[in-house]
Amino acid sequence: MGRAEKDIEAAVSELVAVNRFVFLLMPGFSALELGSGIDSLAAANETLGKTFFQWKTVSETGDSIVSSSGLEVAVDSPLPDIQGGDCIVVCCAFNSQNYRKSGKAVAWLRRAARQGVRLCAVGGGALLLARIGIATEGRISAHWRMKPVFEEGYLDLEPSCTIFEETANIVSCGGGAATLDLFSALIRQKAGLETSEQVADHLLCGSLRDGDCRQSNSSPLRLKHRNEKLFKATTYMQDCIEEPVSPSVIASQVGISTRQLERLFSRYLGVSPKTYMMTLRLEKARALLQQTQMRVIDVATACGFSTQSLFSKRYKRHFGISPCNEKAMLAH
Repeated sequence: MGRAEKDIEAAVSELVAVNRFVFLLMPGFSALELGSGIDSLAAANETLGKTFFQWKTVSETGDSIVSSSGLEVAVDSPLPDIQGGDCIVVCCAFNSQNYRKSGKAVAWLRRAARQGVRLCAVGGGALLLARIGIATEGRISAHWRMKPVFEEGYLDLEPSCTIFEETANIVSCGGGAATLDLFSALIRQKAGLETSEQVADHLLCGSLRDGDCRQSNSSPLRLKHRNEKLFKATTYMQDCIEEPVSPSVIASQVGISTRQLERLFSRYLGVSPKTYMMTLRLEKARALLQQTQMRVIDVATACGFSTQSLFSKRYKRHFGISPCNEKAMLAH
């Protein structure tokens, strides 16, 4: 059918053959990611006319877990014994910095990693595996919002805004709709191309993406469709967050006058170039405050603020809370 898929077992290492998927649910997990995985496996079984894939949902204690959308999911069991050939799918929130590094689930994941069990980190799962020392180097698929967090806090990892990546025994996926692409590749590896294509048809997935494809962030694409110069200007701003530049420098890079740049931002975005740049810096700062253990002063520096006091003033004006209070709230 011409659908592009990444044959992840044909590269450097061969994907471990798996029949059982264990979905580890942690608070704030995405119901979309869980459903995409389980529905893909169920559709594969229906297509094959037999129970080819098995799965179960688990939590640290066996208690039900609430998703990011407020959906409470009753799991099948607490953490099970690890079996050879298992594939553990880690489903958790992006904001995982408060998960205990010494909890049962963490110890269970570390034991699975030592035993060579395949770990699939979906969405926030990639950041969790980095935080607890399982994912330590190489490429890792990170949701585009999380890329600054990896760049600042995990220097030996190479965050890639692709659909999914494979490094050693870890398969990472940006999450969201990309979970369907990942499970299509896993089903293809185990059950063949025809089965994976029939599953895609069953789930109305008309255009599955290769693992190397870029994640879609619609904001830049919308800007590109609106005005090419505006797109180039905002892209350049993204690269200059740590050392912000003036509108005149941005205009020079784009090849227009400062006045033309200001008119473009006013017409299409309703703000000045300075305001847009400040918003980019503050949004990156909030991600670092919420997702890392960085000190406030270090976050300020990483986002181009000369002093902590100036950063705090701007941050509170924009978000209605000081960065110190933001940190304190997350700690409780």
